[in-house]
Amino acid sequence: MTAALRLRQLLDQLAPVALRDRLHALPPYKAWIVLAALGLFSGLSASPIHFFPSLVVGLTGLVWMLDRSMDMKKPGLSGFWRSFLFAWAYLGIGVFWVAFAFWNRGGVYVFFGPLVAIGGGAFLAAFWGVAGAVYAKLNLRGPVRVLAFAVLFLAAEAAKGLPFTQFPWNLPAHVFPAGGAVSQSAAWFGAWGLSFLVLLLFASPAALAGRGGEVQRRLPVMISLLVLAALYAGGTLRLGQAEVTYQPDVVFRLVNVDIDQQEKWAPGGEDVVRARYLELTASDGIDDVTHVIWPEGALPLFLIEDSASISALTEILTQDQVLLAGTPRRERAGDGGVRYYNALVAIRFAEDRPRVLGLYDKVLLVPFGEFIPLGEVISSFGVRSLQESVEGYSHGSEFITLDDTGAPTFFPMICYEAVFTGIVEQVAVRPDWILNISNDAWFGPTAGPRQHLNSTRYRAIETGLPIIRSASRGFSGVVDTYGRMPVRIDRRYNGITDIRLPMPGAPTLYSITSGVLFWLFYILSIFVVSAIVIREQLRK
Repeated sequence: MTAALRLRQLLDQLAPVALRDRLHALPPYKAWIVLAALGLFSGLSASPIHFFPSLVVGLTGLVWMLDRSMDMKKPGLSGFWRSFLFAWAYLGIGVFWVAFAFWNRGGVYVFFGPLVAIGGGAFLAAFWGVAGAVYAKLNLRGPVRVLAFAVLFLAAEAAKGLPFTQFPWNLPAHVFPAGGAVSQSAAWFGAWGLSFLVLLLFASPAALAGRGGEVQRRLPVMISLLVLAALYAGGTLRLGQAEVTYQPDVVFRLVNVDIDQQEKWAPGGEDVVRARYLELTASDGIDDVTHVIWPEGALPLFLIEDSASISALTEILTQDQVLLAGTPRRERAGDGGVRYYNALVAIRFAEDRPRVLGLYDKVLLVPFGEFIPLGEVISSFGVRSLQESVEGYSHGSEFITLDDTGAPTFFPMICYEAVFTGIVEQVAVRPDWILNISNDAWFGPTAGPRQHLNSTRYRAIETGLPIIRSASRGFSGVVDTYGRMPVRIDRRYNGITDIRLPMPGAPTLYSITSGVLFWLFYILSIFVVSAIVIREQLRK
């Protein structure tokens, strides 16, 4: 056999139709293994790797495997389990860092860590399973099935990320690093719009194997390549025109203390942590600083009530300076009990009489981190929320801006509130910048802090607002209005960084229209798919 003939045979085996047929011929147990493998491989597309071709392979393979479900006796059931197995591996590997927080806490939590990570991944995967069941039931065979796939699986992402779990982690859009060329499209139609395009474009190679003429089958791939090229070119042009200027007379000091959670919460830990924060805050150059920023839950105590901390700060911040700090706080409830909040407080230090300028109570709380889902059931196993200062936090009442702190008006976001798109637009007056404080120390050297940072940077692109970020053992620094980081501080840095605040950019198309471009395209896609499904039903 000649080398040319062997090459021809190899190419024939790698042809889309041949690959699809080989997947369709797999016995059930091998199909499950392949689906899990495709899901794990697709996980390489998430931060910090961002190998987006892996998601192209994964989604294309999933579509082909779901095509096989259409021929099963129970297509809906088959479609559910095939999508579920893929998503359990894909979504599960992306959030397995959650287990590290439980291991970090120790005790009974070590046992619950893997269970929460595996069980949580399965719960998230169930939404993809429902989308797969509907896809299989539609029984579409031509190129339009790729559009149906994108419509259904974006709906699954929205369902798992918003009303049910409030955990929109690792959206399909996040395969592109924030601040890069393609990510700039979030300024036009948001992270959800880019996620829809990712599902549609990355699954388009599946159309190469299916019903339709050769031109029909190739057209989705050709259009996808053109759209990706347009996104890259448009983003490159936007970045090429980027200009960043800075606010005058405002200097922030970011204080980063590198300390283990066990040491922080050990007996006497509050004195150790307080001493480190105070020592760094008082470092050289403090007289030139207007604002000091401490991250979420910097001290393991109620800062507003702690006379030792406040007294020490009055000796350091003597120039009418403002401390912006994360802290737990408590207040009496109407029923005589006590409610606890994860808060951000602004305190001005002037003439030895500190004054609270503003408070923000976190609205969107983290399951297990700040409250226990199914509290009585899970608490019976001896599990409390991971933070140790209180048994659980209450939700803040509303999103706000703080505008009397000596700095331009800002929108506070505590921890993972920054992964939610569209909440900055809920306040009446557009802020000048966003302050994101976080405690990423629970998640150690895992992918969690990097994924959190990447998602947060998308908020700057969507809103056209700069972000100042202070994260305990996370990535701190400055995010400009294009999602880039002119100042990036490593998660294990111990020290201070004095920074300037970028000016806000012009309101983006996304922030002005609330993503109307995305909604128009998505609704149009639903109508197209519905019309073709109805037509196919009438032909039968």
